[in-house]
Amino acid sequence: MPDNVLGRRARRTSPALSALARLIENTGASARSSSVFGEPVVAEGSAVVPVARVTALTMMGGGSSRLFTAGGDGAGGTGFVRVRPAGFLLIDREGARYRPIRQPASLLVIPLAVVTAAAATRIVGVSLREARRRRALTAMQKSCEAARTSRGAEHTD
Repeated sequence: MPDNVLGRRARRTSPALSALARLIENTGASARSSSVFGEPVVAEGSAVVPVARVTALTMMGGGSSRLFTAGGDGAGGTGFVRVRPAGFLLIDREGARYRPIRQPASLLVIPLAVVTAAAATRIVGVSLREARRRRALTAMQKSCEAARTSRGAEHTD
């Protein structure tokens, strides 16, 4: 169904659906190629075109009351767009080449997560072993106390 038909139906049916249709239209308007490819910079026979990575998220919801006494409807939504540099296209006499922009912090995320998980696993394992050892030691001490008191009771008779 084309967007303009959806928009007309939404405006005709309820203000809540109309608001949702406007949110969809506005989000779609911001997702265009100029968001990904920047304006080329030309110098000395070569052009550089910036390239970005665009992440967009739209959440929305709406509803209307089926009860005649309530007579209300509502809608809400939010959106999130993140644009990060990804690299650039270098266009010259030799052809076009893509050069990525390295993100050193993002390269560290997975190794740091693995190290953190390993350390947490080790800490939990050591803690569990220590708790088991303490329980066993406490049980052994109680057993020894019970044996001493039973031996002491035998000698007094």
